[in-house]
Amino acid sequence: MEISKLFGNTKRRRRKRMQLYLLDDDKNTFEYVIASLTALLPMCNALQAEQIAMIVHHAGEANIYSGFSPEIYMLYVAFQKAGLTVQIREYNKKNK
Repeated sequence: MEISKLFGNTKRRRRKRMQLYLLDDDKNTFEYVIASLTALLPMCNALQAEQIAMIVHHAGEANIYSGFSPEIYMLYVAFQKAGLTVQIREYNKKNK
């Protein structure tokens, strides 16, 4: 017997993968951005935070975290409270 006949036609909903981008602004210093990144991002050390800050400064934005909705929204709120400009986007293979 088919599984769909046993359990009905329930479709599994896939969670959407999201990306968190840090945007360039003129109000925060490099030191503050680096300190915020190391404090708020899991597995981010000072060297990585410094590299991210340089990329954001020169390119205008950088993808700083990729994950699923609940954790992305918690990080988004934490970065907003810290005064940094962040943006959530849907995961797209082109945006890798």
